[in-house]
Amino acid sequence: MKISMLRWIGLGLLVAAGLGSTAPAARADDGNSADNNGLSVTVAFGSGLNTLPPPPQLSGPPNHHILPPEIKIHQGGVVHFMVSGFHQVVVYDPGTKPQDIVVPASGTFINDLTNVFYLGIPPQGGPPPGTPPTTNPFNGSNRQESVSFSDPGTYLVICNVRTHFLDGMFAFVKVVGPDDDVDDHHSHH
Repeated sequence: MKISMLRWIGLGLLVAAGLGSTAPAARADDGNSADNNGLSVTVAFGSGLNTLPPPPQLSGPPNHHILPPEIKIHQGGVVHFMVSGFHQVVVYDPGTKPQDIVVPASGTFINDLTNVFYLGIPPQGGPPPGTPPTTNPFNGSNRQESVSFSDPGTYLVICNVRTHFLDGMFAFVKVVGPDDDVDDHHSHH
């Protein structure tokens, strides 16, 4: 029994060590790998499994971020937003800055549709307008939204939930030409 147990522990350690050593390969979709030529990037939009801080604060900054805050991709590439929880992805045309967003004084959503490039799935009710909320899956559940970028430029991405944006939940997608390098740290030329 002890030998069998030690084999399993040893196998577990080998597997764990193997997983640790392959971490760079697991990041092949970060846009900086030659494997995908900067054409596919996965981005965390929120964090965790619909995580909320403990009561009484039922929302807050721990889940209000986009990682990485600057996303680089080649023209014609796709950004896969992994939405975790009650968030809505909105991407604005190049040149739009966070201070350009008109934020209402109250309410759940911002809904500033000026210069919108992509309007994501609302966490309450689904497109088109007037469609009832879905329950299976629930619109606010974890999901993936993929956005294709065919033109170069720097696109602002925000969470359309007013308090999340005010907490700093925004990022930028920098779309570069096919001959430009998406990795500032190394040159592939």
